[in-house]
Amino acid sequence: MKKDWFKELFSDWLTSRPKLMVLSLVLAVVIWAVVALSVNSITTRTIDNIVVEIPSTGASYQSMGLDLIEGEATEHKVSVTVSGDRSIIGMLTSDSITVTPDFSNVTEAGTYNIALNASKNNQLLNYEIKTVDPSVLVLTFGESAMRKFQISPSVSGFTVADGYVAQPIVCSPAAVTIVGSRETVDKIRKVTAEGNIEGELSSTTTISGKIHLYDADNKEISSDMLRMDAPSVDLLIPIYKEGAMDFDIEFVNVPSGFDTSVLKYSLSPSTIRVAYAEGSAVPTSVRTIGYVDVATLNLGETYQFDVTLPSGYVDLDGIGTISVKFDSQGMTSQKMTVTDIRASNVPEEYEVTILTEHISGVNVIGDAETIANLLPTSLVAVIDASGLKPESGTQSVPVTVLIPSSSTVWAVGSYTVNVEVTRK
Repeated sequence: MKKDWFKELFSDWLTSRPKLMVLSLVLAVVIWAVVALSVNSITTRTIDNIVVEIPSTGASYQSMGLDLIEGEATEHKVSVTVSGDRSIIGMLTSDSITVTPDFSNVTEAGTYNIALNASKNNQLLNYEIKTVDPSVLVLTFGESAMRKFQISPSVSGFTVADGYVAQPIVCSPAAVTIVGSRETVDKIRKVTAEGNIEGELSSTTTISGKIHLYDADNKEISSDMLRMDAPSVDLLIPIYKEGAMDFDIEFVNVPSGFDTSVLKYSLSPSTIRVAYAEGSAVPTSVRTIGYVDVATLNLGETYQFDVTLPSGYVDLDGIGTISVKFDSQGMTSQKMTVTDIRASNVPEEYEVTILTEHISGVNVIGDAETIANLLPTSLVAVIDASGLKPESGTQSVPVTVLIPSSSTVWAVGSYTVNVEVTRK
């Protein structure tokens, strides 16, 4: 009875088409599993375009005063063959492996065949590195050099708003130290820091600039094999407000009662265009360009004064100096003698005796009509005795010549008289 049941079940699977198809599928899967398990899953694969990592610092040859001489190709790529389980090596990329040169044999300047070493970036993955192609790099090494270069800043792309003006661009740092092979460093003739900013500027702006190197023919030099202490710099673009500043002079040693408005003069120029930084005061008041000594003033003479501006201001016209010319029209001069000589501010414990009876040749300047009516008694010579000390003998002391009767005439030049000072 048992045989009949088995025969009946077996016959049913063989004679039923659907059951036969299921049975065939099951047998196929079993056979595939047996074959897959019996076949070796280890395989090999080549990974291309792996960039050789050449260190810019810390290489052994650099401690010997050598540097890699830059060639046309600064990026080297290799292919690496690996072996391992197909499920592992199938997911590897060019970033999975690091290839580095072995510089241990570089001891002096020259050309070397540098061996390449490959290593896994993930040591937990079970696969083996077989070969590196090419296995060596031909590199040339030369004497190392270090030089410091000033940086020329350059920014493009921007415009300046109306009423504003851009000042020279400032880069920070202003210089860069470059280290590399002497052959390459000696080619450098110009170092620039270049940046770009779009749009209209109405305020000072800072952007980042990239350093570029140029040779004597203005051709750019690659910096890939060079080391710089400032690979990038900050570029400051000063944007100043535009305005105008007026100038005038002031007088010193003005005689008492003298009206300086009779002195006619002109400034050339009297106004200059200026630019001023944010935070600086708007130039609204007149700025004094210099001082003129009335006691030594000569009419018709031209005086030169250097333009000095407050901090934060720039002379857009680049004037540098302003000329002040005095007009002598309607004015005249005359030599006169002073007989009225007095001492003022005499200390109570002193006595001042004036020994000079008159001062000849005093040069008086003013309008012609007033001078024509002057008398010798119109002039007074005054000694300031407050600083005198009693000394034996005669002293020569300066005097100030005044013309009390007129506010439009004055004496020029320096004059002295002899006095004797005694203690009471």
